[in-house]
Amino acid sequence: MAMNKAGIIAVLLLFACSDNTNYVPKQHGFPRMTLPVKKYHYFDSMGLPYAFEIPQYALMEKDTNGNLTREKTWFNLNFKPFNATLHITYYKFNNWSFFDSLVYDTRKLVNKHIQKADDITEEAISNYNNGVSGILFKIEGNTATNLNFYLTDSMHHFFRGALYFNDKTQQDSIAPVFQFVQDDVIHLVNTFKWK
Repeated sequence: MAMNKAGIIAVLLLFACSDNTNYVPKQHGFPRMTLPVKKYHYFDSMGLPYAFEIPQYALMEKDTNGNLTREKTWFNLNFKPFNATLHITYYKFNNWSFFDSLVYDTRKLVNKHIQKADDITEEAISNYNNGVSGILFKIEGNTATNLNFYLTDSMHHFFRGALYFNDKTQQDSIAPVFQFVQDDVIHLVNTFKWK
């Protein structure tokens, strides 16, 4: 009789725990983001030899060097809604060896990410009307930066940019935001002009 009661309880539990619906696990999701409308205005500061368009939801701020002194031609373009920063540096060069060292340093900074990068591609930049040429580096994978570039007039001016997210991120979790901000950086490059 005790065995019979235990069997009945087991069968009742089995029926109570089962239903006719099939269980389907939910897909991993990320919070929904509402991206702002793209509107641009010119960043054209007196005394700087360049100008370009930046989005209205980004803020251009002076950068500091290692000595915490403000550099006249170094800036951070802060994408505050996305916690991302485009670090901008500018150099005037008077000889080809200095120009070569600037290009070398840019490539060195890009190649620091080679161990974690899935791929690094280079796209030539050329806007002959504005006297602008350079290279855009797209770094795929979970790296600190996924976008770097440099622009030059090949005579006196060298402009470099590197996009960083200010928190540690995973490539798949920020993909829509990265694409959105990358489009803004490419817009900056396409509207860039020397003065």
